[in-house]
Amino acid sequence: MVWYLIRTWAGREEEMAEEIRRIVPDSMYEECFVIGQERIWRRQQQSVVHVESMFPGCVFMVSKKTIPFLCQKKTASVMGRGVVWGDLTFLPLMREDVDFLLKISGRDHVARLSYVGKDDQGQICQMAGPLVSCREQVERYQFKKRYALVRHRFLGEVRGIVFGIMLKEDLNQKLLYDNREEKDLILGKGPIL
Repeated sequence: MVWYLIRTWAGREEEMAEEIRRIVPDSMYEECFVIGQERIWRRQQQSVVHVESMFPGCVFMVSKKTIPFLCQKKTASVMGRGVVWGDLTFLPLMREDVDFLLKISGRDHVARLSYVGKDDQGQICQMAGPLVSCREQVERYQFKKRYALVRHRFLGEVRGIVFGIMLKEDLNQKLLYDNREEKDLILGKGPIL
């Protein structure tokens, strides 16, 4: 499989993915998507889970082989590492970037909340979820805002990537999801630190 990154304006990722799905014939690609992440907002002593773009301004496309229209010289032109087609720039992803994306977001392309447990001294003693694969790269935790900042080499440079986290007090209550339905939290199977 060949993965491509398509750049757009932050906040317009879903709109761009929808436009690509509308314009590009289905036979030319497997899927076109935005990688989301679950985050918790604290509102009125409640934990509200919502999904936001994990990589603002990025849309991903997967095909079984190089997309044929990107090879047509009339419609495509090479620019740096990527290929420009119309107003879109397609950057092929390296295998390690694809592996990282699959590891943190799975086949549904959503990085789920990671559980972070602290001991009596405030030290991290437990961890589960996508953050486990990056635990050595965590630069800082922001417990009040429920995220961890990870420094990871992605797209050829070290970038700050935010992961949503949950704490013990979030587990002790039902999480309220953005669609206003209450759901029990189900932790995915994964290693616990």
